[in-house]
Amino acid sequence: YKSFTDYMFEGPLAALDALSLCCVGASGKLSMTLSGAPENLLRHPLPVALAVLDAQGQWLDGNTAARTIFTGELAAALASSAFQALQTLTDGPRRVVQWIEDGAHGSYECSLTLLDGADEDNAAAGLLSLVPAGQDAGRFDDTRQRAIEQVTGADLWDWDLKSDRLRYAPGSHSVIGADLGREMRVGKHYAERVHPDDRAVTLASMTDFLRSGEGQFQAEYRIRHADGHWVWVLARGQVVAWSKRGKPRRMLGSHFDITDYKLLELRVREREALLRHAERLGDTGVWAWDPQRQQMWCSQGFLHICGRSEADAPKDPDALAEAVAEASRSEFRRALAGLRVGGKAFALSLQLQRPDDSLREVQIRCEALRGPHGEIERLLGVLHDVTDRMEREKSERIRNEMLDRVAQVGRIGGWEIDVPNQTLIWTEENYRIHGFPVGCPVSLDSTRGMYEGHSREVFENAYARMMRGEREEDTIEVQFITPAEERVWLRITGRMELRGGKPFRITGLTRDITAEREASERIEQLAHYDTLTGLPNRFRFRELAARVISQARQNGGVVALLFLDLDRFKPINDSLGHEAGDQLLLDVAGRLRASVRSGDIVARQSGDEFLVLLRDLKRAEDAGRVSRKIIDSINDPFELGEHSVNVGCSIGIALLNDTNPTLEQLLRAADTAMYAAKEGGRNAFQFYSDAFYDRVQRKLVLEQELRQAIARGELSLAYQPTINLQDGDLRGIECLARWTSADGESRSPTEFIPIAEDCGEIHALGRWVLTQACMQAAAWHRAGMGFERIAVNVSAIQLRDPDFAAAVIDICEETGWPSDRLELELTESALMRDSEVLRRAFSLFEARGVSLSVDDFGTGFSNLHYLHRFPVKHLKIDRTFIQHLLTDPQMGRLCEAVVGLGHALRLRVVAEGVETEDAAVRLRQLDCDEAQGYLFARPMPAEELEAWYR
Repeated sequence: YKSFTDYMFEGPLAALDALSLCCVGASGKLSMTLSGAPENLLRHPLPVALAVLDAQGQWLDGNTAARTIFTGELAAALASSAFQALQTLTDGPRRVVQWIEDGAHGSYECSLTLLDGADEDNAAAGLLSLVPAGQDAGRFDDTRQRAIEQVTGADLWDWDLKSDRLRYAPGSHSVIGADLGREMRVGKHYAERVHPDDRAVTLASMTDFLRSGEGQFQAEYRIRHADGHWVWVLARGQVVAWSKRGKPRRMLGSHFDITDYKLLELRVREREALLRHAERLGDTGVWAWDPQRQQMWCSQGFLHICGRSEADAPKDPDALAEAVAEASRSEFRRALAGLRVGGKAFALSLQLQRPDDSLREVQIRCEALRGPHGEIERLLGVLHDVTDRMEREKSERIRNEMLDRVAQVGRIGGWEIDVPNQTLIWTEENYRIHGFPVGCPVSLDSTRGMYEGHSREVFENAYARMMRGEREEDTIEVQFITPAEERVWLRITGRMELRGGKPFRITGLTRDITAEREASERIEQLAHYDTLTGLPNRFRFRELAARVISQARQNGGVVALLFLDLDRFKPINDSLGHEAGDQLLLDVAGRLRASVRSGDIVARQSGDEFLVLLRDLKRAEDAGRVSRKIIDSINDPFELGEHSVNVGCSIGIALLNDTNPTLEQLLRAADTAMYAAKEGGRNAFQFYSDAFYDRVQRKLVLEQELRQAIARGELSLAYQPTINLQDGDLRGIECLARWTSADGESRSPTEFIPIAEDCGEIHALGRWVLTQACMQAAAWHRAGMGFERIAVNVSAIQLRDPDFAAAVIDICEETGWPSDRLELELTESALMRDSEVLRRAFSLFEARGVSLSVDDFGTGFSNLHYLHRFPVKHLKIDRTFIQHLLTDPQMGRLCEAVVGLGHALRLRVVAEGVETEDAAVRLRQLDCDEAQGYLFARPMPAEELEAWYR
């Protein structure tokens, strides 16, 4: 430093000016780091006051300008501030600390820097420069600034953070415009020029940097040029001065115009995006290998196909070979070796194995790029993923093969007509359908004449309609004569394709419908006539009846519809077999035809039901006479092989009138009347009446409501006790189902139980009754009521259910009621229907202690065998016997016989319907065991039974 100052300060004045510019003007403040003793510097008449200070900030020496300042209170204040600044400089000896010191004669801008080499022997610690505040102690060197701008293309700036003043060097306008050469405020002026999208990020970056002020600040953002357009700049800066407290006070920096670079970068990104899209659309990827640098580049499409990320991308072609499936790896390595050594290009189809072990079918093409002297500079490869295409081709092949098989199985051929050239093309199946050898030449002219008669006209008309544009698509059915002179029926469908608004091509399908047409005639017969009897079926009957009814409305004739149902057909069919049943129906059809006039219509409705439509009757009563004639005819025995059988029939009659004006209403009325005839005793006829129809309608309504009765809580149970006639004790309790509808109507069990059996609801109803009864019995037992058993009535239909017995045991277990205290009441008819299901059920009941009671004993076809075979414990004498017990001696003897029979079989006998004390006395005399009836208690709800018991 001494030689430097000797040269600079003791040399020519030009050198001194240069040093002044360097030390003062270029930075605006003294910012050099001094080394060694500054005595030579202090002797020169510089425009800056310089003072050498010790470690405590006290005056050691200074130039003439400094001596005039370091006096009085200002010297003490400067020493104190300098001491604080020296403490700050200890943490960053390369910094310059700047502050403003106020004195009696004005303010000074102070800059303090450490003296290098200061030690214990050298008391000088820092060099302080002072410049009157507001005085520009230096200036930019315009010549040097212009040289810098020409070389770097940058604008230089100086930012005073304390005053927030930003100054550009004079003439700095190449990047952001001439009007920014003036002084401005960063927060007020400069920040407003930063692009709104970049402003927040840029300011945040600057804030983060200023927290420490170390290193170099760098940011890229857009700023508005003086002429209004946006300029991309690269801003770089560095803190060159700090405050006494160590905060950044001053930054110097530059702006570089990077707009062209950004545009280039944008174009590169766009091209990269286009490359990625192109690779994605084409399922392709690219790789390149630089042999000199031993570097490999892989595109995103290449990595996607390989199932890899950039982190695990292949590092060289050998690593790429490892990604090839083992079956193709050797072949790829041989081709790769030829490419690397001799530059021999190759194209291969192989499999790539991804890191997840999945395989991709790919086609790879590679070639070498050579330099100007023939040397290999690059290896370039393109990878095409054909996995999806191969899957599609495979699916297409399978689909075509399937369509060919379908065409062969369905006898469907395809064809195409080239309209301008009038050429005809057939598929193989179309050749076979028309009876031509596959592949032989065909044309419209050669085949047009082979359509028979009217079919040729139909074909020509359809073709002409499409050519005229009247039909875009048409379907015809024609007859074709094959070369072997066989007649085939064809269904031809064609569709016209236009090009330039003119017919261009017709494509279509041909289907062989010969078998279909032949079958349709047979189907027509089957669709309208019964195959067994030859009578019109119900569909044909409707067509014929509609005509008769229409004529009757016009002519005013009397028309009657007879609905006939055989009475005992099912037992005969079941016992003698279906063949005998078919013969019986055939014979019945013959007798029906013989019983009516030729103009009347006889048809088979279904099964053993027939319809007879009588037309042009003189009186309505004539329908009854015809019905009686039919009944008498059917009553005669039928000879079925070796068997002679008798059947009857029930006939319902409905007359065409204002009440039944349509065929549907006639059918409904006749059907209703037929059921009335059956209920009246069978083998009879019955004219339709509204009263019976109302009963049928009520049955339907009750059936619908019964299906929801349980869910709605409309069902309940009533309980009637069974009393020991000898001691008066309570022995059993019978539960009875009751139904009160939502509108308060009480439905009798004699009405809704048969309906439940007919519609199948008896199963759900029975399970509900049994569950509720067992739950109530268990509750009574816990409450201390003493009785032996709870009795529940069971339908014969329930017994036919294979799961019924197991369900009974499950309900007992679920409700906690012992199965040996449960009694099921059955009718005689239910017990007489012996079956394997019934035997298994009774075996389970006997094993679990469930007892049986025969209800209404004596009213059915009694069979003493089942009383001994099944676990029956009680016989219940029907109430009709008890009602006449005291007035009819024969009834008394019958009751006595039933009691004796029961005791002989070791059964207890229960009398139902006991209403008087005299009847109870007589039953005791007959030694009857138990009784129930109004004399003791009526059926009642559970809570009333508890009160009765108490």
